[in-house]
Amino acid sequence: MIRRVESEIKILGINFFMIMVSFAIALIVLSTIAGELLNFYPVSFEVIFPFFVSMVVGEWGRTRADSNFDIIAAQSKSLFCWVLGRYILIFGVSSVFAFFCMVFSSVFRYELPIWEVFIIYFPPTFFLSSLCMLLGIHCTGEHVATLACGIVWLIVLLMRGLLRISGTEYIYLFIRYAGNQNPVWLWNKCIITAAGLFIWGIVYLKCTLRGFPCFFGSH
Repeated sequence: MIRRVESEIKILGINFFMIMVSFAIALIVLSTIAGELLNFYPVSFEVIFPFFVSMVVGEWGRTRADSNFDIIAAQSKSLFCWVLGRYILIFGVSSVFAFFCMVFSSVFRYELPIWEVFIIYFPPTFFLSSLCMLLGIHCTGEHVATLACGIVWLIVLLMRGLLRISGTEYIYLFIRYAGNQNPVWLWNKCIITAAGLFIWGIVYLKCTLRGFPCFFGSH
């Protein structure tokens, strides 16, 4: 297990960590200079950070676009575990940086408790990055999954006006950014998280049933 993590970290390379550190520093600096009119936490951790993490997952969490995919598929006992493991590593490291940003940002400005900020952050980030991994097992192009996920992010952001329709507040991805302080936002986050888990159910089925056998080395 330790060797697997070390191997994946080497694959990520120093650029991954340099970009994460740079982005975290930029966000912390923004928290110090942002005016009082900016609803900082929803903008940063519900909108910007999810897009950034999904981009990171798309660029460094490549599966079909990985040049070594055929070799990995042939040698791996469980392709799904490989896909999930790579996702967990990248998502986990990104979330650690996000948490540090939450902590340091709260030093300069305090709008919400940390636990609430994390709840705001996790569901949309989990959903978009999971969608990026699902697209990644279909697309052999290096940047296709990232581009598609970015388009989804932009479309959802521009569809804020649909919140006028009753019921859409339960599924809108950026509910707190849209200014909804109603307790329904907690149900919204639960539904989005469940949608992310559903996506991983599809990923599992794709890895086991449709051309991506899960146990290559079992026979």
